[in-house]
Amino acid sequence: MAEDKKSFLLYADLIHTVRKMPKEKAGELLLTILSYVNDEDPIVDDIVVELVFEPIKQQMKRDLRKYEGKKQQWSDAGKASAEARRLKKESEVKNDETNLTDVEIRSTDSTVTVNDTVTVNDTVTVIKEEGDKSPLPPKSKKKKVEKKEFIPPAFEEFEKYCDENGFKGIAQRAFRGYSDAEPPWHDSQGNKILSWKQKLQNVWFKENNKDGINKKNSGSKTIENSEYGNW
Repeated sequence: MAEDKKSFLLYADLIHTVRKMPKEKAGELLLTILSYVNDEDPIVDDIVVELVFEPIKQQMKRDLRKYEGKKQQWSDAGKASAEARRLKKESEVKNDETNLTDVEIRSTDSTVTVNDTVTVNDTVTVIKEEGDKSPLPPKSKKKKVEKKEFIPPAFEEFEKYCDENGFKGIAQRAFRGYSDAEPPWHDSQGNKILSWKQKLQNVWFKENNKDGINKKNSGSKTIENSEYGNW
């Protein structure tokens, strides 16, 4: 089983097979499944239970491989987005500096020549003498303020933020809900997500989602709500 997995997937159509089993055999099947997903390597002596359990076990293995592949995709996408954020930040720092080199400023009294790099943060007004035909310095262009592009977080960063805020166990479900959306990283109303942390605060960080609050009801709900399987 995968490390740190707290739930697994059972398919609803299994009920058609279980209904045909004696109740004591159905109970033994459930105990066998739970033992298997907890890495206890159960030994099945009853032929009826074994015949029903074997296809369930093989389906669980297929679901696990699917989940592991999905998790790797999340990790790769997170690393790529982190590198993109780093490069973008470096580019913004460089663009914030306006450099003027070899600017000649003339006044009525004297001529001042600046040969070093000058960083100008205020507006400079240059007045020419009458008859002075030397060109004026070019006007600085106003820098356009660009909206910051949303870059999806890495799964590890997403999970850490949930854990730090006391909501362990919801990171995988919340991350998958946004990353697998069509299109990705849009909410249930189809709006593009601008701040994933704000979405977590407003939507997922509710009192009944805190770790340990609903442990009494976790059994059947965890099985039904899992999409990819959890080992």
